[in-house]
Amino acid sequence: MSQAAVDLKAVVRRLCDRRTPGRTEATVQSDIRLLLIASGLNISDNDILDVTLEAPLGDRRRIDIEIGRTVMEVKKSLASGASLDDATAQLSGYVAERGRQLSQRYVGVVTDGRDWHLFHSVEDGLKPISTYRVDPAAPEPGPLIAWLAAVLVTQQQVAPTRQAISSRLGADSPGHQLERATLRTIYDANRNNPEVQVKRELWAKLLTTALGTQFGSDEDDLFVEHTLLVATAECVAHAALNYSITHLEPTHLLRGELFAQQSQIHGVVDHDFFDWPLDCGDAGAIWVSALARRLHQFDWSSVSHDVMKTIYESIIGVETRRRLGEYYTPDFLAESIVEETITHPLEMSVLDPSCGSGTFLFHAIRRYLAAADSEGIANGEAIAGVAKMVYGIDVHPVAVTLARVTYLLAIGTERLAASDRGPLRIPVFLGDSLQWGQRGDIFASETLNVSTGDGAHLFADQLRFPQALLNDAERFDALVADLAEMAATREPSSRPAVFASISAKHDLDDRHAATVRATFETMCRLHDERRDHIWGYYVRNLARPAWLAIPDNRCHVLVGNPPWLAYRHMTDAMKSTFREMARTRGLWSGRHVATHQDLSDLFVARAVEQYLAPGGRLAFVMPAGVLTRAQSSGLRSGKFPLGQGDNVHVKWDTPWDLSPISHTFFPRTACVAFGTRSTECLPMPTQVERWSGTLRDPSQSWSAIAPNLTRTRASNDSGEAPSWTSPYKALFRNGANVYPRLLTTVKPDQEPPLGAGSGRRAVRSDRGVYAKGDWKELPDLRGVVENEFVYPMLLGESVLPFLQRSPVEALIPFDGVKMLADTEIDTFDGLARWWQQARALWSEHGSEPRALQESLDHYGKLTSQFPLAPARVVCAVSGMHVTACRVLDDDALVEHQLDWAPVNSAREGTYLCAVLNSALVTTAVEPYMVSGKGGGRHIGPHLWKLPIPIYDERDQLHRRLAALGAQAEKFVADLEIPAMKAHGAIRRRIRASLAADEIGSEIEGAVSELLAVARPE
Repeated sequence: MSQAAVDLKAVVRRLCDRRTPGRTEATVQSDIRLLLIASGLNISDNDILDVTLEAPLGDRRRIDIEIGRTVMEVKKSLASGASLDDATAQLSGYVAERGRQLSQRYVGVVTDGRDWHLFHSVEDGLKPISTYRVDPAAPEPGPLIAWLAAVLVTQQQVAPTRQAISSRLGADSPGHQLERATLRTIYDANRNNPEVQVKRELWAKLLTTALGTQFGSDEDDLFVEHTLLVATAECVAHAALNYSITHLEPTHLLRGELFAQQSQIHGVVDHDFFDWPLDCGDAGAIWVSALARRLHQFDWSSVSHDVMKTIYESIIGVETRRRLGEYYTPDFLAESIVEETITHPLEMSVLDPSCGSGTFLFHAIRRYLAAADSEGIANGEAIAGVAKMVYGIDVHPVAVTLARVTYLLAIGTERLAASDRGPLRIPVFLGDSLQWGQRGDIFASETLNVSTGDGAHLFADQLRFPQALLNDAERFDALVADLAEMAATREPSSRPAVFASISAKHDLDDRHAATVRATFETMCRLHDERRDHIWGYYVRNLARPAWLAIPDNRCHVLVGNPPWLAYRHMTDAMKSTFREMARTRGLWSGRHVATHQDLSDLFVARAVEQYLAPGGRLAFVMPAGVLTRAQSSGLRSGKFPLGQGDNVHVKWDTPWDLSPISHTFFPRTACVAFGTRSTECLPMPTQVERWSGTLRDPSQSWSAIAPNLTRTRASNDSGEAPSWTSPYKALFRNGANVYPRLLTTVKPDQEPPLGAGSGRRAVRSDRGVYAKGDWKELPDLRGVVENEFVYPMLLGESVLPFLQRSPVEALIPFDGVKMLADTEIDTFDGLARWWQQARALWSEHGSEPRALQESLDHYGKLTSQFPLAPARVVCAVSGMHVTACRVLDDDALVEHQLDWAPVNSAREGTYLCAVLNSALVTTAVEPYMVSGKGGGRHIGPHLWKLPIPIYDERDQLHRRLAALGAQAEKFVADLEIPAMKAHGAIRRRIRASLAADEIGSEIEGAVSELLAVARPE
């Protein structure tokens, strides 16, 4: 039955209408059957079973629908909570029993056609996972069908587009919520398992290295999310290489034996931190199989290389990615950098020391293989060659898994399946490129030392390997793999014989054998204590960065996007190490810029020091502040001392300044720094190549994006603060911290039946539309308060270009001279009642240690507004544009989203507004706005670097600008502006109207003349 033959909208309309005459459970069940069969879910009538519950459940109750591994209980109406509870109880026993009988995961759905509730089975019954509700006012079938598709997993050969992945696997999909909830249940039940503990602790240690204080050691939810993401990637890797993942054993999917045993492809899927579900008995294995079935619905055979990024961004939410600083480089930028730096791909070895999901690796591999094809090199030789020329390292364990799959996809299934392809080891490694934890002491007495301390067991044993063995990387990897495997599979009394066979296989001489034998003994003991399985993986990955740092193994090209981690976000231990390493290399600026220093500077210097061959090229995506800011002066110098008279030198080339476009794909503005390792240093040029243009879709290829970009030579000299500033800088002050609005801003409430009394009014909280966290969810405060403490207040949204909107009202314990103390507040009955509630909520939910009154007047930003000046100008400076107007409410306070200044006359006010609202001001300030979190979005700190002079009534140009400002005020006041909540959209509309009118052109011309005349020589 096709969708065309059934009016699905009519079916869904009937299902969600609980008042339909003659509605029964049977009619609802019939319509659900019709919907399932006709909605393209690959379900026929034969797939839908009626189920009668037999003993041992005790009686003959009916379960309405079973499809695959999903059971549905249908009710006439779930309007009452009791109906849902009854249906859930009825469903619970069957779901659990069915799962036990078939050793499969079953889930339950309770529905009345309008509400759809998804449950999974836990020890004490069913646990809710996801709910979908059809909107009776707009009963569209599409969203409901998408929800059902994610739950039932009955469709096949679904193209893995961004939209399909997001709707079926993304964080908001019921499928993802089910897999995550099931996995979290398994983790909670096995968290004390020693093997699970070791993997969890090593994962936490690596993420702390990568993310500093932005990663919390107690984030079990994130560990579960990462496990789900890695397991997904590993299943996709098998599917993309034509393995039927629904027929593979869970251990094959998560540990990758088939890649090695059948295809001689090593290092794609390995024993790692995230195979812990296999240590959790049947529950873990069943979960892996269920995940494989979910992923099997997609056709992965022709998947594009960016699928790993798509899966990652779909599963890990935006807020989590922002908090962890996880933003991957768009393909067009990586492709353009690779094209610029890898000029002879067959001759230049390449390392991305912070490879993330493998974007740079992908383009470096494709560039190498294209060159090999041009030279007529055979496929097998080309694949062997690229694996010895393109390397990746990352400290983030999830990123490494994604990058390894990306590496395979870059080579392509056709090349991999060719008969001339030999053994392949994917050269992407989990490791600390900075050698942050070791700082050189990873090697001692010519051995590689790996501590097995895991944070929970304070034992002193180390795994030691002769450094000489690392000279042959393939041999070393194979040796470590054999040691790990034999430690896990040996008979308890067979250690000597087992080691003898390993020693003979790898041709260890007596001197090396003694060291390796001691390591094997340690690995055997770790296995016996159930704290093994991944030490071999850990050692192999830790060793490869050390191998690449050996002078003869250093690479010809370094590319990548290093970690952007501000000093203020590092742990105390990381800060100490960072200061030491940065100071040694001349990168520590300290003092007032210490908190702004970034790990990326040290990362680049350290990467050049360790991994770049003399004469080698480097290209790194960096925060744009590298181009001009004081904290990066050491990096720009190109000279990095190592102590004892040794230095690393870089000759810097012209950088790319991406500030005008990078806000579309990074949380901060960015640049690309290019250079060459040399015997002499050359400081970074002040001339840059600045990229500008419209970037509507950063996911497009370089060939598609390049024509839309303009690349021009520009100077960054002005990026440093000029020696002069506008005299207005000393006059403007920031408004008061009147926050949170729930406690401080008010609106009229219904008056008491007998009135509020003289000098009092009834008010309630006015939290606005931008409240966050608890302040968004807590109930309003309500009360009757004294009028004298209710002040009009201007917010950021109160200010439009040349126009002040109506202020809000704020309840402030201020008597016109000072903030009231608690004892003084208590003398005012209404204020005291309100403030008692406000203080309690502030104490419980506030994020600052200061008292509420102290916070309101922090730095005197409230009391300094008094006595209120008779004429003032306010401006919003937190965006790309200044928005300014004169204050029309003489008694209004100014809140912290605005800056304010007194002016001597209305004419000075209109003069200032004409200057500040001009588009030319944004253009003139833009060169200063090349760095900082949020990038160029914050014009405020740089505004007064412009030579805006104090208004002088005697100056003809000043008088002209004042008159133009007054005309602009009238022009804006007369505009018909549609009602809309978004003040940003209103501001844009006003600016566009001014720009299209003669008045706007005259203002721009006059401001241009003003700045040119006022600028000092």
